[in-house]
Amino acid sequence: MTRSPSTHGRTWRLLAGGAAFGLLGLTAAWVGWPTGQPSNTEPVPDRSDDPRVTYTGPFRNVHPDVKYVGDAVCASCHADHAASYAKHPMARAMAPVAAATPIERYDPPARNPFQAGELWYEIRRDRGRVIHREWATATESRAGFEVAAEVHYAIGTGAKARSYAVDRAGFLFQSPATWFPGGDRWDLSPSYELRNWHFTRPLAPACLFCHCNYADHVPGTENRYRPPVFHGFGIGCERCHGPGELHVAARERGDPMAGAADYTIVNPARLEHTLREAVCQQCHLQGEDRVKGRGRGDWDFRPGLPLHPFVMVFSDARAGGIEHKFVTSVEQMMASRCYKESREPRKLGCTSCHDPHAVPAGEAARLAHYRSRCLTCHTDQSCSLPLGTRRKQQKDDSCIACHMPQAGSDVSHASFTNHAIPRLPPKRDAATDTRRPTPGPGDLVPFPGHRILPGDPDAARNLGLAQVNMLSRGLPRTVARNYAAAALPLLDQAVARHPTDWPAVESRADALWLLDRKEEAWAAYASAVAARPDSEGTRSAAGTLALEMGRREVARDHLEQAIRINPWRANYRHQLAVAYFRLGDWARATVDCLEALRLEPSRAATRSLLVQTYLWDGRADKAATEFDILQRITPDDKRAELDRWYRDEKDRAAGRGGPR
Repeated sequence: MTRSPSTHGRTWRLLAGGAAFGLLGLTAAWVGWPTGQPSNTEPVPDRSDDPRVTYTGPFRNVHPDVKYVGDAVCASCHADHAASYAKHPMARAMAPVAAATPIERYDPPARNPFQAGELWYEIRRDRGRVIHREWATATESRAGFEVAAEVHYAIGTGAKARSYAVDRAGFLFQSPATWFPGGDRWDLSPSYELRNWHFTRPLAPACLFCHCNYADHVPGTENRYRPPVFHGFGIGCERCHGPGELHVAARERGDPMAGAADYTIVNPARLEHTLREAVCQQCHLQGEDRVKGRGRGDWDFRPGLPLHPFVMVFSDARAGGIEHKFVTSVEQMMASRCYKESREPRKLGCTSCHDPHAVPAGEAARLAHYRSRCLTCHTDQSCSLPLGTRRKQQKDDSCIACHMPQAGSDVSHASFTNHAIPRLPPKRDAATDTRRPTPGPGDLVPFPGHRILPGDPDAARNLGLAQVNMLSRGLPRTVARNYAAAALPLLDQAVARHPTDWPAVESRADALWLLDRKEEAWAAYASAVAARPDSEGTRSAAGTLALEMGRREVARDHLEQAIRINPWRANYRHQLAVAYFRLGDWARATVDCLEALRLEPSRAATRSLLVQTYLWDGRADKAATEFDILQRITPDDKRAELDRWYRDEKDRAAGRGGPR
């Protein structure tokens, strides 16, 4: 599981509102304050600009009213393809834990349990159930805690990594523990080394899109799904061929086909190159950020159409730097000489080398298959090395061993094939690499951009959203403000054109907020709340902004509504506790702190707030117990600062001068 900036919350709000949380003393300076992100899925009453409706090509199953039939129906006629595809990684991208191929180990040599910072993790399998546990060890002088959760779904084939999902009454969250077969070990889930979400990372539709056929998402929520959650584990036939209703009906009627073509179903092989590649790019083009088109849903794309009206991918326009990133094979391939110099009908693409219905069985077959793919354009004489030399280096005379080497990535314990197809092994000196860790606002460009018309207003709108989404990376305040300033005029124009484009409305509010134009931001959020009262992300953001603006009762009301929609988000409970603390209701603030800690016991910000609520409520003994736990989960280099904060807070509470 890699980052998905448009779905994983906005930690940047700490930058915009750190001073407003001064009552939390030290903790507000070094603990993030994540809030929910509004869903980008919006219904479009007017279909006049829906690409599925305005499509004028030959394929008849592109229209949104054509229904899906499911893999079992496809297999009834295409048994051979179904049998081979069942072994394909795409077909095995997700499974219930009990049905997943057992690849994990649970013994101590596999780092079970393992330690990450101040916390420990253990994975237990018992009669088909798998339990993941997180804890801080208690000592004679300090209290500890633990939280355990049953994981219900295995995400990923396990070729590079396998992560896990927890189902809490239809709300899906990622576990902090992932199995890495390359290292034969357990460790923190990808990107958790940068920010540990524990068991609270919500799995929004964008997180599941490339692992399952379809997940029935509840609109207005970030990570709630209707039962049964998944309609097909793994990627199904119709994700590449489009919905099969018309095709099945025509075959059942025995309709004759017009010539050799059957336009009731999309055959990607009959698509022109760019449209054929769009089918693969649904999942294999990651970029720096992916933005859903205005009014588009996660599963709206239809094979046969360009991808960018549904999902516009923004890449880093600066040269180089793509060799070691996860899920970037498309960008690498398109930067290769093979791609740039090839022409139709042999223009290089994903299916030039990869059979979407089957994978070679065994290492020898794999090497032979990919070597044969190279030799469709090259010959044995194309290589500058003599055959004898090549055989000494690679007994199978493998092309990919030299020209598509395995390299490290931004995912721990995993390596990935270099799709840039370098003539010589790439050389990068990390010590002299002066590239910024993230692109600047002007570096984000649509990728690939050749199908996007100059001046396309939707492209400008999407760029504005991408620039705001980049704020989730915890950028320095000055850099974050640069992003907000760049995004604001683009979002101003987008909202002026479409006032009910709520993702644009709320991203514009976020930019205004970060630029300290809070009254304007509040007006935008007030309009969004009025239109979408059951959107948890909208309610949470409005509540957090109201807290910053000192509107405590209003903040309380919005945050209570966010919790009504999603009772499993610890950060909503935390923010509500802040509102009650500021209202002077210590007892109620304590209740919400305890509820947040039940969901996420390792949440240091909430633990420090609970210390404060006990101090201000006159329960010093309770405060001391919670402070012991807070010390336990605080890094060593922060404990002296934490001790000073605790002494100061006790003095303020004893003086009853009122919380800051």
